[in-house]
Amino acid sequence: SFAEFARRAGATELPDLLEAAAAYATFVEGQDGLSRPQILRRAASVHADADMSREEGLRSFGHLLNSGRIRRLGRGRFAVADETRYATLARTSGE
Repeated sequence: SFAEFARRAGATELPDLLEAAAAYATFVEGQDGLSRPQILRRAASVHADADMSREEGLRSFGHLLNSGRIRRLGRGRFAVADETRYATLARTSGE
């Protein structure tokens, strides 16, 4: 499950959870692109602060886009960067 993956990856802060959520969907589930709401919902499902605000999620997502950790595919679709630090763990989790 994603919760187990996030725990094993040590992703506890929101930006890390967002990146891990995108990596999990890409490498474990084989999804080619994700919507921002999909990534935000998955990260929120395991975020320690159950009261995570939409603003906080969008701000963290924007930071990941600006830093290149998540990339825009177009038409509201996004993907984790190929060089994400979660790639190895995600690929072995999918086997």
